Amino acid sequence: MGKHEKGSSKDLANRTKSKGLQKLKWFCQMCQKQCRDANGFKCHLTSEAHQRQLLLFAENSNSYLRQFSNDFEKNFMQLLRTSYGTKRVRANEVYNVYIKDKGHVHMNSTVWHSLTGFVQYLGSSGKCKIDEGDKGWYIAYIDQEAVIRKEEDQRKQQQERDDEERHMQIVEEMVQRGKELAGDDDEKYEATELVRDDPDQKIQLDFGKSEMNKNSNVLTSKTFIFDLKPVKKEDPDGPGPSSSSRKRSRSRSPGPSKSSHKSSKKSALDEIKEMEERKKERKNRKDYWMTEGIVVKVITKSLGSQYYKAKGVVKKMIDDYTAQVKLDDGTVVKLDQEHVETVIPSIGRHMMVVNGAYRGTEVTLESIDEKRFCVRVKIASGPTRGREIEVPYEDASKLA
Repeated sequence: MGKHEKGSSKDLANRTKSKGLQKLKWFCQMCQKQCRDANGFKCHLTSEAHQRQLLLFAENSNSYLRQFSNDFEKNFMQLLRTSYGTKRVRANEVYNVYIKDKGHVHMNSTVWHSLTGFVQYLGSSGKCKIDEGDKGWYIAYIDQEAVIRKEEDQRKQQQERDDEERHMQIVEEMVQRGKELAGDDDEKYEATELVRDDPDQKIQLDFGKSEMNKNSNVLTSKTFIFDLKPVKKEDPDGPGPSSSSRKRSRSRSPGPSKSSHKSSKKSALDEIKEMEERKKERKNRKDYWMTEGIVVKVITKSLGSQYYKAKGVVKKMIDDYTAQVKLDDGTVVKLDQEHVETVIPSIGRHMMVVNGAYRGTEVTLESIDEKRFCVRVKIASGPTRGREIEVPYEDASKLA
């Protein structure tokens, strides 16, 4: 039977009936035909066109099922990504929006028999975060590109940190090698100020024998004696000081000692180390500091008085400034870094440096300086293991 003329009463009636959703059990995906009742669907199943499509499906049924399943998943995920982003939303709500399109791939033609099975598949494959609530299953899209970018940034930071540690290790080896080669030579040949007890003392320069290449003449050793006497300066206000007074003043002001000269002297390797420390400090100093695995203390009263000053462990970082914290009583709360502070453990316990030059380094607490509001810690691992450093209270926290 042919179609009715466009614009006729029968055509308008059929269009009106076809509006909206029809029952899924009366839809044929192979022929892409929706029937309005059981009788129409029965007539369609016995038609010659449907029988030809069944023969094609029977030849390679897995291929058709796989294609329909891929199309259904692709369109569903595109709708979830573009309309809801990474927000947590009911799966049934997304499905109702999806099936409003009459040309969509129906679920009865896929490998999933229900929406619950499809949601569980998305959760097991890592494409969505799923959880079951009172109103059914909830899903949240996982942005794989953002996860890949974050992993790439973490890999680059780890690589840069490893390069810096290797460089610091090389500098340390150079310092040790320099100290071993130098020995006590610095103290033996260290320059000091010349102090003469007698200003009338004469300085003698003795030149030994030397042979000349051209004339082979022998130069007899000679001794030259210089009489160095202090020269009096004219003072417009009065006579200059005598030699005896200058002698007394010189004897009262001896030259600098070896210890003071040695303390003021700074080697090039020490300057390189300080420069590297300043460079690491500028690079690793951030305005966010929370990280997984550390213990923090709640300092906000917005959660209630029972949670004020409660301690908990950072279980998961939502972003750079927000984290999920599991408190001591088992409660899991979402907190911003402005609502928490670091925790200083007892001496000998393990901590983690959360900001500054040694960010992300595990250390051991050695002592606490309450006057300067800092702690002295010893690095527990890495090329700089055993080095003691000082960090402020807010730059280190207890490890769980």
